[in-house]
Amino acid sequence: MNVTSLRSLFVVLFGALSGFALGVFPAIAPKSRPPEITFIPRTSGTFLSEGMHRGANRAAREAGFRLYWNAPTREDDVDRQIVLMSRALDNNTKGLILGPTNGPALTTKINEFIARRIPIVVVQTDTPIPPGPFITSVTPDQEVVGRLAATRILSILGAGGGEVAILGLDRTAPETLRRAQHFIEHLSSHPEIKIVAEQRGTSLAAEAEQNAHEVLAAFPRLKAIFGVSATATDGAIRAIQQRGLAHAVTLVGCDDDLFLTSDLRAHKFDSLVISDDDRVGYLAAKSLLDVIAGRALSKPRYVEPRLLTQDDLAVRP
Repeated sequence: MNVTSLRSLFVVLFGALSGFALGVFPAIAPKSRPPEITFIPRTSGTFLSEGMHRGANRAAREAGFRLYWNAPTREDDVDRQIVLMSRALDNNTKGLILGPTNGPALTTKINEFIARRIPIVVVQTDTPIPPGPFITSVTPDQEVVGRLAATRILSILGAGGGEVAILGLDRTAPETLRRAQHFIEHLSSHPEIKIVAEQRGTSLAAEAEQNAHEVLAAFPRLKAIFGVSATATDGAIRAIQQRGLAHAVTLVGCDDDLFLTSDLRAHKFDSLVISDDDRVGYLAAKSLLDVIAGRALSKPRYVEPRLLTQDDLAVRP
């Protein structure tokens, strides 16, 4: 057999073997990567963010999408959020779920997504720009948060009323302002209740504790505190415990987290207003997926919160 014949035989055999291999081992053929949506919360490692992560991931899997999740390690790290948003744009994400650390500081980057017709769903707080065809929100109903906290404090203080403080007001987290606003509105028809302090908020636990100490020192007859964020609630718990005021000052906090649930179970404070974070994440992802499928973006949605008390924890497994 000459060289030309050998070459022809080799080509035939190679083609046959290649076809056989692809038929027997189809996994060798490259698989297409599923389309991706992105979730950038304020921070990671909290019950709130992990609950939203779980819900969004479930919705993405149901639709055959991949959820890319990344977050700053601090709630106030707006620069890191900007970097992550830029990466999402570079990676051609199909949509973004965003828990903004500072809404006004992110508006330029948000507008970049909208200019490229990439939908955004804001969670935890209202959108920093007006809702539109490519931006909406899914958040706890902040009016109900304020009402639940006010109703709880009224039920404990009774007709005698007393002095009440609000801790944790933070303009970079607008939901804290709305919770306080609705709390005050609900108490406005009860002159026996006097709001004596509206203290600033922070994302730093030590600073939140110091803020609570300042209020407790300034108002020795204080009867109740409404903590409008998890950090403010944690700081108030620490200050109240250090001053031995657990039985004198009623604390109603906001937002579920591991340390807060443990402290509630240990009777260190009265109650906590929480939302269904899994449902927030699920609805946020579903809103993105609707747009990607060619449907209109939903209007802002509000998830009903509930009051978690020590009695509720007592029946938990």
